[in-house]
Amino acid sequence: MPSPLPGRDALRRFRRNRPAMVGLGIVAALAVFAIAGPWVIPHDPLASDFSMARDVFGAPPGPSRSHWLGTDPLFRDLLARLAHGARLSLLIALVATFMSTGVGAFVGITAGVLAGGRLGFVDALLMRLVDVLLALPFLLFVTAVGAFVGRADVGAVLLVLGLSSWAGTARLVRAKTLQVRELDFVTAARALGAGPLAIARRHLLPNVAGTLIVIASMSVANMILAEAVLGYLMVGIQPPRPTWGRMLHEAEHFLGTRLSLVAAPGFAILLAVLGWNRVGEGLRDALDPKGSAGLPPPRRLPFDLLLAAAALLLIAVARPSSVRPPIGADPSAREPVRGGVLRVATSVNIRTLDPALAYDEAALPIAELMFARLVTWDREGRLVPDLAAEVRSSPDGRTHTFVLRGGLRFHDGSELSAADVKRSIERALHPKTPSPAASMYAAIEGFEAFHKGSASELSGIRVEGARTVIISLREADATFLPLMTLGFMAPVCASAGPFADARSRDVPCGAGPFRLASWEPDQRIRLVRHEAYFQPGKPYLDGIEWLLNVRWSTQRYKLEDGAIDYTRELSGTDAALYRAHPAWGPRARFTLKHATYALFMNTELPPFDNRAMRRAVAFALDPSVLEKLTPTLAPTDRVIPASIPGPPRLLPMRRHDPALALAAMEQAGFRYDPRTKQGGYPHPIDLVTTPGGLEQQVAETYQQQLAAIGIEVRLRMVSFPTYLAEVSRRRTTAMGLLGWTADFPDASNFFEPTLSSKAIQDEGSQNYAFFSNAELDRTLERARSELSREKRFELYAKAEEIVRDEAPWVPSYGSRMMELWQPYVQGYDPHPILPQRFHDVWLDPRARALHRGAGAGAVLTLFPRFFAISARGVGGGL
Repeated sequence: MPSPLPGRDALRRFRRNRPAMVGLGIVAALAVFAIAGPWVIPHDPLASDFSMARDVFGAPPGPSRSHWLGTDPLFRDLLARLAHGARLSLLIALVATFMSTGVGAFVGITAGVLAGGRLGFVDALLMRLVDVLLALPFLLFVTAVGAFVGRADVGAVLLVLGLSSWAGTARLVRAKTLQVRELDFVTAARALGAGPLAIARRHLLPNVAGTLIVIASMSVANMILAEAVLGYLMVGIQPPRPTWGRMLHEAEHFLGTRLSLVAAPGFAILLAVLGWNRVGEGLRDALDPKGSAGLPPPRRLPFDLLLAAAALLLIAVARPSSVRPPIGADPSAREPVRGGVLRVATSVNIRTLDPALAYDEAALPIAELMFARLVTWDREGRLVPDLAAEVRSSPDGRTHTFVLRGGLRFHDGSELSAADVKRSIERALHPKTPSPAASMYAAIEGFEAFHKGSASELSGIRVEGARTVIISLREADATFLPLMTLGFMAPVCASAGPFADARSRDVPCGAGPFRLASWEPDQRIRLVRHEAYFQPGKPYLDGIEWLLNVRWSTQRYKLEDGAIDYTRELSGTDAALYRAHPAWGPRARFTLKHATYALFMNTELPPFDNRAMRRAVAFALDPSVLEKLTPTLAPTDRVIPASIPGPPRLLPMRRHDPALALAAMEQAGFRYDPRTKQGGYPHPIDLVTTPGGLEQQVAETYQQQLAAIGIEVRLRMVSFPTYLAEVSRRRTTAMGLLGWTADFPDASNFFEPTLSSKAIQDEGSQNYAFFSNAELDRTLERARSELSREKRFELYAKAEEIVRDEAPWVPSYGSRMMELWQPYVQGYDPHPILPQRFHDVWLDPRARALHRGAGAGAVLTLFPRFFAISARGVGGGL
């Protein structure tokens, strides 16, 4: 019988096919790189080398003698990760192709043999299933299945790829089977009594083998691409194991500063796909010369490889884009000048500006400019009067008296009196107002009855005359005055009504330095000067225009083009560029956010129910290296961030000490020898965090540091809703990363909701460590009622020491943002507590005029000495 299996003629035809041989050479080179690379390259692909420094553009270290291709964003050798990624990607592609081809061959031959017979309905059912699978876009279907599977190891990825891609093979094999089974030799075998299994094994399978070989060779390319898509979308192999797709995802933020980080895995994927496709086409032509007779002849010029080479050349000659220096002259005016409109942008939309409701980060600085409060913060972190001329507190801390300044006016011209203060507070705490912070004011006498609707007014607020407001508390609470600095307590005019309606677009008027002129949803907010503001001569600005929904990347170019005057939303890469620039440096300031990020350990679950084990982790972790990941990260060693008034930070609270970490491991009963790598904790521990971004980088860094003391950490990447559900459920999550942002700028807000015993719940707990310590609870209770600032700080210093010694948390870093403004913007000095406080800002008119008349936009240089491409407006805009 005729046999289509490859022979000398097929081999000769394949060898004469130049594109196929080029493809075979590419595949062979990648195979050698994947097999030999991990043995030859001296670097561990999972080990970071934080002894190096970032370059001036804020990118990871570039090519050097020790790292030929440079390092990845986590300072791991890029060439080593490429080689290990090649091994993993090719292994998955080959095995998944084998599985897919095997399943497709079985289904196709079975359907072809049964078609038209008594079991023809099986053929019909199988083909309808094939139709359904083929109707789904392959990459989209694979991604959906991968996301459904969730946490993926090599076996899971193989199953996802191998069992979701056989439909096309089955259809082609069925067609070939139907063709072959009608040939004379098959009919003869059937007449001689051969059964279906014998015919399939002896006659059908050998005659479809050539088709299967061609399909398999071309499927490898599809599998490489599919695995890369899964890795890029963070649903493939879990970190830190390198795959080309995941490397591409991790490097995309450095597209403008280190193109090679993106190009290396991208070029590897491109070459692998081109190589396997060329091999598949060559096998098709060699095994079935008649079937490929009508196809166009192979191209003499390999245009695909030429394009790839051109891309590689572009990468080689490209250099990072730099920032353009400020345009215009240095300020000429020495005294504040009235006039001008400050232009600011934010990347988000504003949902509401009603002070009783506004609590998101973007709305707070706008609301702070519109709605003045009774008290505010000075630059030393002390409470000072604002609308109030005087604030008096009783010795027992239960009564606070606010005496208003004279002549206060709302934006509508009406006089601001003590009765307006009481009315505004009752409006914010009204049972019909969906205020997100009402419970924070539960210490006011009569709050419970009023908030439930059983009382018509807050009995704890009294008005004496036109200018005196007296607020009584159920018990002493040192957090009450800091809470009075929030917008919820800001006086609003009477036209605002008795309660706030979240569905209304109306904005009440306040008594701040600016009033609302217009609000174009999704586009801009315009503020104008409040002429009756109580501070004489202020504000200096005629107004402020806030552009909404302007992406971070766009804000940079708008700033350089003079379209905006100020920004604080810059990527870590851009922040590094501006900080290193001599002209921008003096106008670039990092300001800390009121947030702390830490690693938590569940004290109710083993092994972290063992105090010594927690201390071992705390000594092993070194957050100081995290600053190299991005300049917007500030390492810390304590719970209270530096932006919050708290105890002095004269001495380190916690130190990194590997020797003490190993001693604590031995005390916990898990002795570990770093030289022999013997001992340690015997089971892997899951660390839960969200995929992508800084959190994953921190998790991978800590994974390396804990491995050094014998603790194997397994990263578990989940979506943010899943993360919140799991870490807040009792006895569920042993270890994870957390971030806590202050509800209000007071040290208590970093302990009571997160580390006190009363914060523990079976579901929805904010104490993710489920840490219960009687001494800490007593310390926090005393601090809440302590009225002396110095004694209160002493108590919070003691609370920090308890957390340090018991180690339910390992505080790791804080977040900071770079604020950047034009040379003509004067009087702005970032406030340590209140963000974007523009009360004292003024614009130098001459310097600004020179700025507007200066040169062209920003430039991204691709070919030095040849040409440049204008990057003005890159990233989109309004």
